[in-house]
Amino acid sequence: MVAPLLLLLLASYMQFHQLTRDLRFLPDEAFFMTFARGAAVNGDWLLPGPLDKPPLSIYISALSMVAVGLRADAGGVLQLDSHLGEFAGRLPNALLAIMLTALMMRLAWRLYRWRWAAIFAGLLTATSPYMLAFGASAFTDMGLLICSAAALYFALTGRWMLAGLALGLAFWSKQQAALFAVLIVLILLARQAGRRDWMCICLALGLVCAGLLIWDGARPEASIFLQAAVNNSPGAWLAAPPQWVGRLGAWIERGLWLLGPPLATGGLLLGCAFVSLRQIWAGTTGGRPPRVERAMLVTIVAFFSLHALLRFNLYERYLLLMMPPLCLLVAGQLARLPNAGRLGEAIRAVVAASLIASGLWSLNAGQTIGGDRGEQAGIDALAAHLEAKPVATVIYDPWLGWELGYYLGQWHDKRRAHYPTAEALAAGALALDEIGDRYFVAPLDQPHEAWLTALRDAGFGVYVDYERDRFIVYRLTAPQN
Repeated sequence: MVAPLLLLLLASYMQFHQLTRDLRFLPDEAFFMTFARGAAVNGDWLLPGPLDKPPLSIYISALSMVAVGLRADAGGVLQLDSHLGEFAGRLPNALLAIMLTALMMRLAWRLYRWRWAAIFAGLLTATSPYMLAFGASAFTDMGLLICSAAALYFALTGRWMLAGLALGLAFWSKQQAALFAVLIVLILLARQAGRRDWMCICLALGLVCAGLLIWDGARPEASIFLQAAVNNSPGAWLAAPPQWVGRLGAWIERGLWLLGPPLATGGLLLGCAFVSLRQIWAGTTGGRPPRVERAMLVTIVAFFSLHALLRFNLYERYLLLMMPPLCLLVAGQLARLPNAGRLGEAIRAVVAASLIASGLWSLNAGQTIGGDRGEQAGIDALAAHLEAKPVATVIYDPWLGWELGYYLGQWHDKRRAHYPTAEALAAGALALDEIGDRYFVAPLDQPHEAWLTALRDAGFGVYVDYERDRFIVYRLTAPQN
């Protein structure tokens, strides 16, 4: 009992360390949390707008905002401070990451019945750079991951109705659950499930997914599934054949961070290959469930192959879905490292200590997974500067979109306008009959001189109004007639 508790404390330390960092939302986080805030503050539980994800993870973050950050002002109007909203939006995913560590230990114990397998599964999960990057975040992936892992657990225990329910809830978190369904089907085949088992899982899954389709149909906007298809594969689903090898290499390069820094992941995989070859040479399986292991291995290979062939966006967080099967496979092999007795225990202890060390290195050394977490540093100060402008001030915003909208607040009174090109902005600005000052916002690292030139050519006066951190604001005066 001591080792699992210590592992949960380790996972809690790492997740709460990430949760309490003073970091602004990345663009996609701001996108999802704008919908969550709309539900918490305005009661928009159908999440109106161009949403491309199912609602479960967003609903959980919205409920966290209600519990943690929502306050009523003197006039009884609900308000949500942007920084409290950051904490509230990320809190559920941090807790789910800790729960996932416990579930992975239980899965490994169920699969292998070895103490060290459970320990290694918990360690690999708690110290993974992917869990550090996306656990205490405001993305929708942790809901998908915990529900998918629960579906795997129920499938391994033969509780097919619950497996179907959990897999359905994974679909309620993210459409990517369809890829994990492949593993559940392979386990059904590996366990030689009967007709009744197939009916149980299909019935539960069908009912839960039917509820999602009803919810999607009740929204006034286009289907989230159509929006997701447009966002992920514009033009064509299949990548051009010359791109396949490059795409596969890119996904593998990202995947090498799943279990730790790339060198650590490579070493773990080579060690597991050695243990597997040694078992094959000795003609032993040591009580392993080879059919389930083969199902997990086939799923991992199929996942990487599919992402190389299809034009999915190269988002690192898509790889999170492969963490449960990969961690279980590696944990099972690490538990079977050669040498029994005290020497074998010492070797396993050294490997466990190395995993903890690599996790702490990833925590403190600035890992590259998850993008530049300081990308939006100062956007809250920028939003406060703009919010102080007069009511109905026009703000031209070609780049910052959802993230600036989040930090301006739910009740901001400014008029934000987006134009896709400098020419379109100049034409739209001229067409607007507005004599007051307007403002043009840009990140400093974005080439925006052409936009300023177009505005000057249209007769606008252009003056620097604000420059701080990564952002600059220009004040625009209307042309003199």
